[in-house]
Amino acid sequence: MPEQGSPPMPVRDAEQGLTDPTDTARAEAAQADGQTVAATRERPPSLWRNWDYMCWWSGNAVSLLGSNMSNVAFPLLAVFGTGSVLNAGIIAAAGRIGGLLTLLWGGALADRRSRKLILVVAPALQAAMMGVVTVSLLSGPVHVDLLAVMALLSGLVTGVRSGAVLPALRRIVPREQFAARAAQEQGLAMGAQLAGSPLAALLFGVARWLPFGVDALSFFFASIGAALIRHPLGPDREPKGSTATAGDAEDPPKRRRVIADIAEGFRIILRHDFLRYTTGWVAVTNLVGNSFMLLLVALLASRGATPQLIGVTNAGVLAGGILGAFLAGAILRRMSALHVFQTGGWVYVASLALAAVLPAPWQIGLATAAFTFASVPTVTVWESYTARLVPDQLIGRVGAASSFCAQSLTWLGMLLAGWLGSQFGTTVAALCFAGILLPFAVAGHLARSLTLLRTPLDQVNEVSVARTTEPATPGGRRHNRGEERAD
Repeated sequence: MPEQGSPPMPVRDAEQGLTDPTDTARAEAAQADGQTVAATRERPPSLWRNWDYMCWWSGNAVSLLGSNMSNVAFPLLAVFGTGSVLNAGIIAAAGRIGGLLTLLWGGALADRRSRKLILVVAPALQAAMMGVVTVSLLSGPVHVDLLAVMALLSGLVTGVRSGAVLPALRRIVPREQFAARAAQEQGLAMGAQLAGSPLAALLFGVARWLPFGVDALSFFFASIGAALIRHPLGPDREPKGSTATAGDAEDPPKRRRVIADIAEGFRIILRHDFLRYTTGWVAVTNLVGNSFMLLLVALLASRGATPQLIGVTNAGVLAGGILGAFLAGAILRRMSALHVFQTGGWVYVASLALAAVLPAPWQIGLATAAFTFASVPTVTVWESYTARLVPDQLIGRVGAASSFCAQSLTWLGMLLAGWLGSQFGTTVAALCFAGILLPFAVAGHLARSLTLLRTPLDQVNEVSVARTTEPATPGGRRHNRGEERAD
């Protein structure tokens, strides 16, 4: 990709007869001023003034608040309603598995069907499912099997919707603002969790069905926000007569093409060193991070914390993430992307190990807040470089493949957290999760795949579309390494 910026404005000495050195100096100053003005004019407006983005952001913010309330209420319901950490893991794992089952198909669908329609319909379906959960809790005791089924169905819908989110955002957010968008949305997610944790505990104390009822209503805001977006979200229709190829004519119309799109997304990730390494890294990090937040409820309960105190402590943990979102820009300006990535890996390990052994709930919360603080700039680096590498016409399938891999182990982490906590206690379980990330902290200093992070973001080239489909040479190697690396 060519470097972003304004082309230099030529000084027309011959036309203006600039022979005096003073005149030449003035012309050069005028040129510099002109470049500054042109750069200012080309600089996109703030994301807060981007109508389409703010429609999506506002609706998603309300929906995230509701979802985080139910995410906290589910383990509270399992731990205090059934007395089993494993039940909490089963419900959470069911939702993760549902998302994995449809995520890849959702990515291929986002490159073929209206992304706006997907973003409008999916939250409405999730509202209905959460409504079923609310009614079931109103009418009787806790049914873990029903909760697991509803979590699975909601996860199926989430997988389809997730495939359309990144392609849609690529249409309404300028590429040079993608890093700011990533940090801003992580701040949004942390803020929703910060507010959702104490609200969930408060509502759960009033009536155990209330957090789920509020979540059901919140999904409609996401649907409305997507409906108000004015910019076409794609995918663009190809001109008539331009899509037929000899191979397409022989293929069955839809099914094989969708599978081919899914496979292509994985091929692009596997062929690129940075994408391959970071996809594995984020899969393991998500396994630990998501599962530890579930384990945190049991860890705090074992230290004598009440549901209300657990909610407040969770809010403090997430405040670390919000602080990280505010400071992410300053951190990324003062540290190289590679150093941010490496430092984040060690903070992950140290913070979880401390949380496992500290005695007081506020100490556990403070240690875990360091994890959420470090996650914002670290994940911002990963998302920004990934978005910069992948062309628009491939972002749906590559994004879905990346998201699938990133979430592929979370269900296992949920079950592992529940099993370890039940068999060996929450302290041992938490230490085990800290140990899982230790090899990645070391590898951050050794992996050659991360050399791309030495390249400034605006100088990173996109993966060549032609080379992603280039057939193998007789020796079995594909000549795409030079194009993929932007060193």
